[in-house]
Amino acid sequence: MIKLFFGLAFIVLLAVPEHPKAVTVLERATGYYKAGNYDSTIIVIRNYLKKNGKGNESEALVPLICEAMVRKGDYDSMHRLFSMFRQKFPGSRFTPRLWYLEGVALGREEMYSQSISAFSACLDGGVSSVLDSLSLANTEVICRQMPSGEVSEIAQLPLHYRILEIVRYYEINGFYSMGQFAKVQSQAEDHRRSFPRSRYESILRDLALKARDQQKVTLQVGILAPVSGDEAEVGKRVVQGAQLGIELLNRQNGMSVKNIVLDTKGNMVETARRTKEFIDDHRVPVIIGPVLSHTATVCAAMSVGKPVVMISPTATDDGIAGLGKNIFQMNATMGVLGQKAARYAVENLNIKEFAIMAPQTSYGMLMAESFKEELRKKNVELVAEEYFEEGANDFAAQFLSLRSKLLKRYLEKKVLDKGGDFSRKIARSDSLKYVDSTLSVGGLFIPADAEDVVMIAPQVIFHRIRTQMIGSNGWHNQKTIQDGRQYVANAIISTSSEIDQNSREWQEFRAAYKAKFNSEPDRVAALGYDAALVVMKTLKEAGDDPAKLADAMLKSQGFSGITGKITFDQESGANNEAVIFKISESGFIRVQ
Repeated sequence: MIKLFFGLAFIVLLAVPEHPKAVTVLERATGYYKAGNYDSTIIVIRNYLKKNGKGNESEALVPLICEAMVRKGDYDSMHRLFSMFRQKFPGSRFTPRLWYLEGVALGREEMYSQSISAFSACLDGGVSSVLDSLSLANTEVICRQMPSGEVSEIAQLPLHYRILEIVRYYEINGFYSMGQFAKVQSQAEDHRRSFPRSRYESILRDLALKARDQQKVTLQVGILAPVSGDEAEVGKRVVQGAQLGIELLNRQNGMSVKNIVLDTKGNMVETARRTKEFIDDHRVPVIIGPVLSHTATVCAAMSVGKPVVMISPTATDDGIAGLGKNIFQMNATMGVLGQKAARYAVENLNIKEFAIMAPQTSYGMLMAESFKEELRKKNVELVAEEYFEEGANDFAAQFLSLRSKLLKRYLEKKVLDKGGDFSRKIARSDSLKYVDSTLSVGGLFIPADAEDVVMIAPQVIFHRIRTQMIGSNGWHNQKTIQDGRQYVANAIISTSSEIDQNSREWQEFRAAYKAKFNSEPDRVAALGYDAALVVMKTLKEAGDDPAKLADAMLKSQGFSGITGKITFDQESGANNEAVIFKISESGFIRVQ
């Protein structure tokens, strides 16, 4: 707990109650208080207030009982009594004194931002130089010992200018300790303009000069992630992975790169504010992050054309990196996975025709569209598209529609082989005639989650459709193998790069991460780590010029990270590396 100054000693009362009985009570209570008998002080005044609390003469008694309560550590009682006092005696001359006591109580309860706000309210009363100096002294004590991030939050509060002068001074000190040298310089200049003749002026001038010298010899990297809010756990793992990567490369390569972490809180407005801070105040050449796709989109849009490179370790929405030549995505996007699946099926399995059966979700539609786009590029035929409600149990309508299209194609081919022209619709008699016949299509792409896959796969056989099933990263789940059994055997799936947990690189990363953060790493932490490795590699090669950094990133073809290979597409800026697995009874076997 931060030890605050008290030093009030019931500062000479500003008024004495007119009622004789109240005067007597005040004299008795004051005697007890001076003797350090705070319990008796509280009892004497409380007994009087119970009988006479509605009268105005109680106004002069409340400050003394509140002060005794603070001395005793009875903060809840003090807060309640002060709240009632403000309602009963608005504008009382004792209010600043009670705000001071409130600040001391809150400070002792470690509610530091509320404590400083209370000291600010005390100064707003403007009636006592003693109270003012004590409020300022306690504000300085709190700011000196608080974490820098919390001081920055307090600096955003509406505070008395003399309190704000102190808070902002310690905020700038915090920036220096975190290596935010550009911000130290700009904020020190703002402090000088906002608080002329400040007692901190010469100190801040020296600090700004030191920050300028440090900035010349120190490279800085920004990390933008949600370290508070609903996605804080994901954000913290990315941050920890990135910090570990920077620390490792600093040690191995003799580099001096510092990281600055700013919190997006998982929302777009905060992301915009923090992105602007990185570009305008810190002037970092690289931002690692943001973590979430919707926040990465905001940061990317604000970074286009600016002297900064953005690399998101985890965002999967398509098109983010395509916003600018200085924007990169390291995690394979849904579009890349769909394209990779189609490319492998055409080039490696020699499939010439396809059908799609996808859920009517943004994921399903996006994966289907990227799969179709690759087929169009390769001039490969798409025979049919069927869509279903995610989580459905009955897919009969989709399979009957698919059979009808495959049957039409089959009959058309038969007629064309004989030199005829097939132009009629499929009649019911055709369907009945071929109801027990097996129909075929080269490949059936099913971009669905495991829960849907294990329902659909058996119905492919049931509806007598012969095909090579092709899946997406949603299949990459033990449920697919356990519940899909023989129905999913030999299917191929496209998914993000897989960590080889038996590799020496992973084992070394795991040991270092656990030693530093006392927790087990996962793929998210590893993506943050790999992003830092890519950034550090390009910083070493190209220096801190953002344009040269972007070029160096594009040339990082086949960079081997612990999460897999990283190759940024020359046009889209997204990592176009993905993994192809084949499903067997024993599990997922990597084939590419």
